[in-house]
Amino acid sequence: MKELLLENLELIFTIVTMAVTYIFGKIAKKSLLIKDERIPIQNITIAIIMTLIYYAITGEMSAVVASGSPIMTLIYDTVHNIQKEIDLK
Repeated sequence: MKELLLENLELIFTIVTMAVTYIFGKIAKKSLLIKDERIPIQNITIAIIMTLIYYAITGEMSAVVASGSPIMTLIYDTVHNIQKEIDLK
C-alpha cells in the first residue's frame, strides 16, 4: 500500500491542491470578508496538508522541517496583507 501511495504522490498532491482551491473558492464566493488579499491562507492550508500527507506516507521528518520556512513565509505574507487591509479601512 505504501509503495502505491509513494508512486502516486504527485497525483495525490494535485488532487489535494484542486480540492482545497475549490473549497476556498466556494467560501470566497459566499463570504464578503474573504478577498484576493487572503489567498495566502489557501496556500498555507495546502502546504500544511501536503506536509502532513507526505509525513504520513513516508514517515520522513525532513519534509516537515523543509516545509517550515515556506509555511512561515506564507503566514508572514498573510498577516502583512491583513494588516494592510485593516490600515486601508
